[in-house]
Amino acid sequence: MKLTFYLYGVKISLILSNTDSSVDMDEVLIGIANMNVAIIGGGPAGLYFSNYLKKHDKQCDITIFEAQHESMNSFGLGYTLQKLDSILLEKIDPDFYQNLFSEEATPIITEALFKTNQQQRILPFSEGFSVTRSLLLEYLRSKASSLGVKLVNQKILAEDLPSLQKEYDLVIASDGINSIARTHYQEELQAKEHKAKLKFSWFLNESKNLRTEACFYAFNADEGVTLLTSYPLTKHKQVVVIEMTDNCLESGSLKDKTPTEAIPYLNNLLSGNGDNINLKAANLPWYTFKMNTADKLYYQNLALIGDAAYSFHYSAGQGVTTSFSMAYTLAQCILKNDNLTLALSHYNHSIGMLLAEPAKKSLRHMNWFENIDTHFKQTDQSEWLDLFLQKDECNKAAVTKGKNCNSSVCR
Repeated sequence: MKLTFYLYGVKISLILSNTDSSVDMDEVLIGIANMNVAIIGGGPAGLYFSNYLKKHDKQCDITIFEAQHESMNSFGLGYTLQKLDSILLEKIDPDFYQNLFSEEATPIITEALFKTNQQQRILPFSEGFSVTRSLLLEYLRSKASSLGVKLVNQKILAEDLPSLQKEYDLVIASDGINSIARTHYQEELQAKEHKAKLKFSWFLNESKNLRTEACFYAFNADEGVTLLTSYPLTKHKQVVVIEMTDNCLESGSLKDKTPTEAIPYLNNLLSGNGDNINLKAANLPWYTFKMNTADKLYYQNLALIGDAAYSFHYSAGQGVTTSFSMAYTLAQCILKNDNLTLALSHYNHSIGMLLAEPAKKSLRHMNWFENIDTHFKQTDQSEWLDLFLQKDECNKAAVTKGKNCNSSVCR
C-alpha cells in the first residue's frame, strides 16, 4: 500500500507493508533473531518504534531509557494527527482512536483559517485531529508496557553511549531535537544544526464560540510580525504556537517580556480582525527555533529517529508524522533483513530519499520567516494575505483556485 502526503509542498510517498497481526510473520519477515534493543528517549518516535517492533517480533528484548518526566515536560503541548498517522497507529492498535480518546473525542479538522490584520480566507485542510502531547505519550507508553517493553527511569549521558552500544545489539537515539547521541557523534553522522533568528513559545487559547478549524495568522505591528498557529484540542480549547523574529521580540512593547508577560499585547494584537483571542500561559519560555538534519542516520549499531535525525518547523504540521514514518521504516528494515548493517543502510537510504527535498525547502522557508518583518514592510497591506499564503514558492494560482492548502503546503 502506498500513501501520499505533503511536507513543505513536496509529495512524499510512503510504502506501507500489508503485514498485520493476522499474518504469520515468520512466513513474511526474516528479522534478526533474539535482538536486544535499547532506546534513548521516550518520545513519539521511540515509543512508536518499540510498539511496532515488539508487536511483530515478540522475541526481541526492548528497553526504553527515559529520564523521569523528560518527554512529558519537553516543550510542546500537542500534535496534529492526519491520515498517515492514523494508518500507522492502526498498525499497532486497530482501536487506537477509541483507546486514545476514551473520555472526549477531539474535533475533526477539515478547514484552515488564514488571517492578516485586515484580511482572512478559509481553505480546505487535510482531514486530521489534535491530541495533547501528554495524552499521546501516556497512550503509547501504556501500549508498549502491555507488549513487554521495559521502561527504565534513567537519563543516558554521552559517556554512556559506548558501553550501551557494546551491551545492546542496537541502540536507537530518539532523544529529541537536543539529542546527546547526534551531538556526540556529530562528525560521524555529518549532523547539522540550523539555528534561526526566530523565537517561539506555546500557549493555550480558550474560546467561547465553537472552534474546529486550524488557524494561521500573521499580524503586523510596530514591533514586527507576530505569527499564530493553532489547532483545536476540544470544541472550545486550542493549542497555540506564537512565533516572531528576534528583532520583533526585542522591540517596543515586547522588549524583555516573558511569554506570560506578553499575553496582554498578543491578545490585543491578534484579536484585531474580528477574533477574540484569550491566551493562557503554558509556563514555558521563549525558544530559539532550530532545524536538525543528518547526512547519515546511523553509526555502527546506533541509529537516529525522530527529531534527533530531522526536525521541521512546527507549522508544517508534520512533526509526529515524520517521527512515526521514520520509526515505521526503521522497524520494517530490521524485520525484513537478517543483517543489522544492511538493515540500517536500507533505512538510511530510504529516509534520505524521503526527506532530503523537504529539508531543503524547510531551510528556505526558515530563511523567509527570518525576514518576514521586511517582507511585510515592502508589501502593500492589501497583499499581505497572499504574501503569507504563498511565501517564496507556493503557486498563487493554485491558492486562488482553492486548492487543498494544508499546513505542509502553505507553511
